[in-house]
Parts: sequence; structure tokens; C-alpha cells
Amino acid sequence: MDSTNELLRDTGFRGISIERIAEHSGVSTATLYKHWPSKNAIVAEAFGRVATKALKIPTDGDPLANLIDCTVESLTFHSIQSGRVFFQLLAACSLEPHGAAYFEQFYLAPRRKTLKPLFARALASGQLAEGLDVDVAMDVAFGAAVFRLMREAESVDLASIEETVRWSVRGLLAEQP
Repeated sequence: MDSTNELLRDTGFRGISIERIAEHSGVSTATLYKHWPSKNAIVAEAFGRVATKALKIPTDGDPLANLIDCTVESLTFHSIQSGRVFFQLLAACSLEPHGAAYFEQFYLAPRRKTLKPLFARALASGQLAEGLDVDVAMDVAFGAAVFRLMREAESVDLASIEETVRWSVRGLLAEQP
């Protein structure tokens, strides 16, 4: 995992292969294939661990502000530190069933599990619409911003990402009396 993440930082997603990962980590390609079905699967697991570890979930303060700030921070991680890896991995895994399963298992599922309490806390505070499905809320909060990041991959405007998240979250708000 460490070797894969080092290669991702140094050469990017397109610059690595099973052979390069094997060489960098000092194991054979056969050993890698014993544990992962493809490059995409290895990258999904390695990148997913780093991305999930980077999440800092606040447990106090205003739940809605925390939700917005954490969402923007998570997207900022992708846009500044490793955005190209994220989008290239997403595209590659969408075309490969094994990669897609690893992307779900090691990237999406752990992040959603980590973020779910943040969304649940905002819902429990009464700031989000009653009966809102937390999984749907996460999709809404992240979906438009991820699409925006894809469009602005070369020069990310973080203010526009924050604005996109704020507008997305507004649709989840409870009606004010």
C-alpha cells in the first residue's frame, strides 16, 4: 500500500503499473496478483486508505456548519492533493468490474461510514429535512461538487466548490418556521 501511494504521488495514476508496484515494493507481480485482481484494485485500496485517513470529522459545534466544512475539506483533498488520481481511478474502475468492487469496498464504503455520523448529527439537530435518508444526503452534498471538480480539473476554484456544496446542502435543509 505504501509503495502504491508513493508511486501515485510521484508518477500519478497513469504512470504506474502492476510491474512498477511490484518493483517498488520488492515483491513479484505474482504476489500482487495473488491479493489483487488488477492495478485498479490495488490503487483503489491504497488510495482509499489515504483518503479516508485524511478525513477529520468534528464532533462538536454547529452540525450543519461542520457538515459543509467537512464536505468542502474532503473535496479539497481531492482537488489539491490527489484530484487527478481520484478522477482517473474513478474512470478506470467504472470500466472494470474488479476495480469497481474494490473502489466501493476500499474507497466509497469506508468514507461513507466515516461521514455518516456527521450527516446523522445534522439530521438529528433538526437542521436537515425530517425523514431525509442520510445516504441520499451524502450523494446530494458530494455529487454536484464532484462533477464540478471534474469540469475544473486543470484549475480548481475552491470558492466555487464551497458554493456548490452550500447550494447542494440548501436543498436538504429543514423548512424554517
